[in-house]
Amino acid sequence: MAASTRSMPLRTILLILLLIILLPALLYSVYELTTLSTNEELVGDIYRRQLDVALFSLNQYSWDVASGWASSLTLVLRENGSKEQILNAARRTRVLQGIVLADTGLRSIQWMPVRVGRADGQLRSGLLENREKIARLPMLRRVDDYRKLESILLPDSTILLVFATGDDSRPHALVGMLLGDSSFVHEILEPRIREAAGTDFVLAVTRTGATAPLFVAGTWGGEEIRQQKQLWLFPDLSLGIRLAGQSLDEVVRSRFRRNLLLILLVDLVLVAAALFVYRAFRRESELTRMKSDFVATVSHELRTPLSLIRMYAETLEMGRLKDPGKQKEYLATIVRETERLSHLINNILNFARIDAGRKVYHFGQVQVNEVVTSVVGTYEAHLREQGFQPVVELRTELSPIHADAEAVKEGIVNLLDNAVKYSGERKYLRIATGSEGGRVFVDVEDHGVGIAPHHREKIFEMFYRVSEGDVHSTKGSGLGLALVRHIMDAHHGTVTVTSTPRTGSTFRLSFPLPGNA
Repeated sequence: MAASTRSMPLRTILLILLLIILLPALLYSVYELTTLSTNEELVGDIYRRQLDVALFSLNQYSWDVASGWASSLTLVLRENGSKEQILNAARRTRVLQGIVLADTGLRSIQWMPVRVGRADGQLRSGLLENREKIARLPMLRRVDDYRKLESILLPDSTILLVFATGDDSRPHALVGMLLGDSSFVHEILEPRIREAAGTDFVLAVTRTGATAPLFVAGTWGGEEIRQQKQLWLFPDLSLGIRLAGQSLDEVVRSRFRRNLLLILLVDLVLVAAALFVYRAFRRESELTRMKSDFVATVSHELRTPLSLIRMYAETLEMGRLKDPGKQKEYLATIVRETERLSHLINNILNFARIDAGRKVYHFGQVQVNEVVTSVVGTYEAHLREQGFQPVVELRTELSPIHADAEAVKEGIVNLLDNAVKYSGERKYLRIATGSEGGRVFVDVEDHGVGIAPHHREKIFEMFYRVSEGDVHSTKGSGLGLALVRHIMDAHHGTVTVTSTPRTGSTFRLSFPLPGNA
């Protein structure tokens, strides 16, 4: 990855990404512009299909309404309801004119008028003429549990909807609902037809052979309605639809303009996607470079103390030093460099555990003052060697926190190491503890080179090191502050920094008290 990135400039990569992602969209845009007539024909066909969907919806609604009436009557009949109860169920809608009860063989036919009186001769003849269709209804109910509504057109343009109740042994195994097609259209379908028509369509219900529509939703000036389909429940009625106020060509062109605008929006989204991919690639490239720099830096950081340890150890082994003071000085150097190595190796191991998701913390009650005292006691000699006189300010009677003592110690050590590295000539170091807002904090303050505002958030990222000013010349692995943030996240705490360039920095570890996490 690193070699590939160095051999190909990032601007070239961005250009390639733009070509790969945008070129197909641009070619498609040109294709749309040059094939308008083809698109008009295609979209017109799709539009006609959409009109068919609207017709289907109204037909389905009619069927659902009639099926609901059939369910209500079936429930009353299964509960052995009286004639009055049957008629009351039918009177819930103003469309039903009467109820017919019959057995499966059509031997017993009972007419029950709801609102109009009429002779039952036409009913009988209508049922008998359609005996074969009606005979299938009980079978469908038994086999598939499917209640089919069979529509029978009577001579006076009324409709008899016949269905099976499923009780074949009873005299009401078949039920017929008598209704007028005109009343059904005006009472039941009219609101739905008007809703479907809206302002864009004209919907008309016409009777076979009639010159004028039975009902029209929208402004109709006598134009021909080509798109028509028969209503399922009414063999003598058709539902037609046409555009209102504009031609199909105009609609198609309007859709084309909308599609072209959509393509342009997609092009913009693709540009944004290309830029996002470029930024991700650049970030990955930068991360690869930072990892490479990290390996080189760590190699140097390991080589320097190892060389000193080996040189001093060999000198002591050969017995060249007779002065006890010098021997003690060499041994102190070996110890100091060993501690430096241990700190660096611990950071690398912790990073490896975090990266692999295997970092484990052992929580318990921890006194922050005790941890700070332990860290200062361990590193005080090293700090004094570096020219620091650490100022320790511990607030008494701090509440214990729920934490991993070793992890807290590691976080403080990393902040101390950071302060020592970037203090420059002003050897000032202050470590303080306190409490504020239900949290216990540890402050590490120095009077070093400070941190510019645009670097303050990034310094907590893995491998990130400031690449400008006096900071750039200071050696480091770029892991310390990232590990500190991971430790604080694991403790539901925060690490913050306040800093002024060339004045100094103060890092604060803030831990929630138990119950406030």
